[in-house]
Amino acid sequence: MRSSRLWLCGFVLGLCACGSAEDPASSQTGGAGGSGPNGTGSTNGTGSTSGTGSTNGTGSTNGTGGAAQLCTANETTSCSCGKASGVQRCLSDGSALAACECTSYGAELYVDPSAKAGGDGSKANPLSGLVAAAAAVRTKIAAGLPKGGLAVWLNGGRYELAASWSLGAADSGSASSPVVWRALAGEQAKLTGGHALKTADFTPVSDKTPGWDRLDAAARDAILVLDLKAQGITDYGTLVRRGFCDWGKHSAAELFINNSPMPLARWPEATATDPVPDAKGAAVTLFGATTPNLAGSFTKSGTNDGVSVFKRDGLVAGKQYYLYRHYWQYQGTWHRAWFLTTNTAGYPADTDPWWSLYSSEFGSMNPAAGATGNPSFIDPQAINHGFASIATRVDDTHFSYAGTRPARWTKAPDAWLHGFWKESWADCHVPLGGVDTASKTVTLGAPDAFGITQGQPWYAYNLLEELTAPGEWYIDRVNGLLFLYPPADFAKASVELSMLETPLVTMNQAHDLQLVDLVLENGRNDLIQVNGGQNVTLAGVTLRNGGAAGVTLNGTGHRVTQSIVDSVAATGIALTGGDRKSLTPGNLEASFNHLTRFGRWEWTYRPGVSLNGVGNRVEHNLIDTAPHSAILYSGNDHSIALNEIHDVNQFSSDAGAIYAGRDWGARGIVIKHNYIHDVRTWFPGFGVHAIYLDDCLSGVTVEGNLIYSVSGHGIEHGGGRDNHMNNNVIAQSGDAIAADARCFSWRPGRGPNNVAGDSWNLLEKLQKVSYQAEPWASRFPECAAIPNDWAAIIAPAARWLYPEGCTFSRNLAWKNGSFMNDSDGAFTYYQERKDNVDASASPFADEAKRNLALTAGATSGIPGFEAIPLDKIGVRP
Repeated sequence: MRSSRLWLCGFVLGLCACGSAEDPASSQTGGAGGSGPNGTGSTNGTGSTSGTGSTNGTGSTNGTGGAAQLCTANETTSCSCGKASGVQRCLSDGSALAACECTSYGAELYVDPSAKAGGDGSKANPLSGLVAAAAAVRTKIAAGLPKGGLAVWLNGGRYELAASWSLGAADSGSASSPVVWRALAGEQAKLTGGHALKTADFTPVSDKTPGWDRLDAAARDAILVLDLKAQGITDYGTLVRRGFCDWGKHSAAELFINNSPMPLARWPEATATDPVPDAKGAAVTLFGATTPNLAGSFTKSGTNDGVSVFKRDGLVAGKQYYLYRHYWQYQGTWHRAWFLTTNTAGYPADTDPWWSLYSSEFGSMNPAAGATGNPSFIDPQAINHGFASIATRVDDTHFSYAGTRPARWTKAPDAWLHGFWKESWADCHVPLGGVDTASKTVTLGAPDAFGITQGQPWYAYNLLEELTAPGEWYIDRVNGLLFLYPPADFAKASVELSMLETPLVTMNQAHDLQLVDLVLENGRNDLIQVNGGQNVTLAGVTLRNGGAAGVTLNGTGHRVTQSIVDSVAATGIALTGGDRKSLTPGNLEASFNHLTRFGRWEWTYRPGVSLNGVGNRVEHNLIDTAPHSAILYSGNDHSIALNEIHDVNQFSSDAGAIYAGRDWGARGIVIKHNYIHDVRTWFPGFGVHAIYLDDCLSGVTVEGNLIYSVSGHGIEHGGGRDNHMNNNVIAQSGDAIAADARCFSWRPGRGPNNVAGDSWNLLEKLQKVSYQAEPWASRFPECAAIPNDWAAIIAPAARWLYPEGCTFSRNLAWKNGSFMNDSDGAFTYYQERKDNVDASASPFADEAKRNLALTAGATSGIPGFEAIPLDKIGVRP
């Protein structure tokens, strides 16, 4: 641990008057904490900030357990600092205490939510709430802030917000005199958009309760009801279409018990799952109507491509059919697919009907050579990780279902469906339009963006009929009744219903202002919005249970550090700053934060951190447990470094833990020294990868990353130019790198074209930033060399659509599906590909205990390999 002078001034706030390194009070250190790749597992696994435990168990999914949690994440305590105020904070992952933070301010005010009005702001006579405190702060600012700034100390308690707390230029400080709103050490000051409910006001339902006939008979004795109108609550919000199909929405009222969000009553239950067919198993069953009719059982008769070959039990029309997976190269491109055919291996002949599925996993198959139907080896009645499956597609708003469960919903007035209706990378919440029990057909009340496909996953929610599991709830909006299947120990629980439709905190053109050690929770919208301004700092803040994003930062020099973002409905932290045309940096920062369970409502393209603009940083974060990506980025000159990422992309396909795509001008971005591990999904499709440079993304450096146990590829390189992928360690994953030349091979179809406004119009995007003018011409000459003319780019002798200028060198691999998977002959266009080693034995110090430090000789065959600083990755300083 560093001395407190380095630790505090350089890491925490960067503005305080710190004790000297010789001062014993300023040299305290926290307990030792383990770093994931050094053998003690992930540090987040011993509990959630909400107190209910992490959804991924009691440790990292790597099986070795988490590091001992030495303190409660972001909890503070007083410490000795002489005359200054001393605060010691637990790290945001709970693994250790930080050094004592010694601060002193030119002036101080005190606030207490239970104080009587008329206080003078002294410690003995505090102000009564945020409104009174804001007025007092403006008076201080008008009189001239003293050097060292103004601290507004918030006593512990609930600060319930009936409207957004708005701060602007008039509430701001200066570089030498900031305005700092912070909690007193050892106390929790909670700014909440929720209304507290008393458990004693919940009563058992009876046959006189409206909706009694809709309740599941087996659950009635457990269910409680609360009359919201009697509580003065009549605004329940409105459920809306949202997800990939309709971004930018916020939540209706949500229920939180013991600081955790409760699920709206749903079917199937989120934890429900039936056994799935094993591709390496002894037998599988085929479902679905086909011509010829092949439904029935198949038994293992051999192996191919590392999985079983299955032989149908019995002939069909005198023919023997087989199911096998095949991996082959065609015109320079590698393909993998399942085939159902009379062939025993290879690509099917057209002499008999056959079916195919281009995927590594089981799913719905497509007919060829006179075959009909879409057979699947997944039982359409099976429940998979909380989802049912579309039995058959009728049209873009109708599908048939298996089983009988939807017949219970014919009286439901406001049921909703959430599904991945067409694509496994695009979710959509839509209202239930109706259920036809005669035809066993469901109608969507609104279309998905892409349509419907057989076999895609979906579930139904907001159903009083499905109130069957502890924690589930439902609001009868007509009668104003909240129904709850109470969780264990409900009588002792804290309960809140989110009410505030606007963000808890908005800052417009604010500057030199800080929020420190506060808890912001239980709103229906973003928790914090910062629009414009500069040098706003959020430090040690806990942002949880938001109905949209955790925090959005737009401006210059803002940062979120040492904070926790937990269970927000959309993006955790959104950073937007800097100007691409002039390459002026925004200097925004997200660092030393723990982001977990984000994307709670919107499951795709709502990452832990969204990084946009120029010159911003995402460093030293722990990001885990989410349906989609950890980090999405766009722009230039960003740093994505020293982050630990795991258990993301759980409900998605064709996705990356760190992802961007479709930009020839993504220059100057460095993805370095990240530890990405235990990333996998059960979704069929194109897999989930660690670092995904999608659809011709160009100019990115991927260096010194440790990638371990990823079900897809370590690096998915989608045909871009001038990408430098060097000095990485990739192990126990799909392909270490999968590369292609899709910019060229896809051009005749949907690839990079010249249609104005098309996301594939890569030249138009370059033109918008004046890529051949200064400063681009000098900073990124390889980019400026691309012709500003589409005809010149696609001329027969031109090579601009190929992945030229790329390097893949000095990388170490171990036990991946393959090392370097080259489609379209992509590697032949690389500038350099050398000194890569596919190890013949484990290169790690103790892989069984997840100690992934490299052994002394592991990189002996890689000249110039630079060590990856494993002990610096994550929230550790």
